[in-house]
Amino acid sequence: MSQLEENFQNTLFKLIPQTKNLGIQIFRIDENQITVRGSYALNKNHLDIVFGGSIAAISITTAWSLVQSKIEQAGLKGNLVIKRQEIDYLLPVKTDFECVASFQSADDWESFKKTYQEKGRAKVIVTAQIISESKVTSKFQGVFVLYK
Repeated sequence: MSQLEENFQNTLFKLIPQTKNLGIQIFRIDENQITVRGSYALNKNHLDIVFGGSIAAISITTAWSLVQSKIEQAGLKGNLVIKRQEIDYLLPVKTDFECVASFQSADDWESFKKTYQEKGRAKVIVTAQIISESKVTSKFQGVFVLYK
């Protein structure tokens, strides 16, 4: 884990303490993508698969983290919240897993940043996928809003 990932993980656990209980670790932050590792053992349910609520929470957290890390890197100030979300559960998760979140297109971040600087409010769509055993097990899409 690089200093960027370690610093952001500490920020995440400070801003949203519950995320620490999900057993997630910020693995990699790239230009338009973030990857989080998740723990099967800390999120399994009575069926010995990862609890759907954990999958949803980790997907939201990973997507939010992508936008929040970009906000911090750009030096923007404001409040980031989720406005809407949708998730499809495709396969059960029976192992440790990764969640990968990204913007829909490479231009989304620049457009979001420009709108926020001009209007003091902006929204962006972020997608996330849970990957277990090299298979996509869920697909998430969320709308996030930054406001002053």
